[in-house]
Amino acid sequence: MFVILSGVSGSGKNTVISNLLSEGENRFLIKSATTRARRVDVKNDADIYDFLSDAEFDAREKNGDFFEVNEYRGFRYATQNHELKRIIDNPENIYFKDIDVLGTQKLVKYLKGKVKVLTIFLDVPDDALFDRLVKRGETEERARYRIERGLMEREYKKKYDLAIDNLDLEKTLSIIRDRLKKEGF
Repeated sequence: MFVILSGVSGSGKNTVISNLLSEGENRFLIKSATTRARRVDVKNDADIYDFLSDAEFDAREKNGDFFEVNEYRGFRYATQNHELKRIIDNPENIYFKDIDVLGTQKLVKYLKGKVKVLTIFLDVPDDALFDRLVKRGETEERARYRIERGLMEREYKKKYDLAIDNLDLEKTLSIIRDRLKKEGF
């Protein structure tokens, strides 16, 4: 099964994924490729991304190694084809990935009939979101930009299997656990 989490910046996608990964065997994170630098304040950054120079990214893109590519804040991110093959070849496992709303639509369409997919949109009211973003080190200007971007992302919310207001981590995890059980995982 492939569990895709999307949502507004600061909604807790990586926190939710980290918790779910630790709750059982046969659970794996799907790595994205990116041109951004590693973050020193994120201890598992190398578990989430394959960090590439612009030249390496260009070469891999030209070689057809990526399913989809998008740009965010001047950096490129890509879903890697070898990771999708791993999901399709091992449907007994649960794979998790944080991806934007546009990439999610492409992945769902591609994987239909190949593997079970569960899409989850995490949201947070703007006032709580602003507080979270500033507490994690964003400037007020940057936090407002991310909230504005969230308006576009929320337009896709109805296309997801689950849409959760992530104000209480344990409640969010419980909702997702229940759905995974319902799906046989």
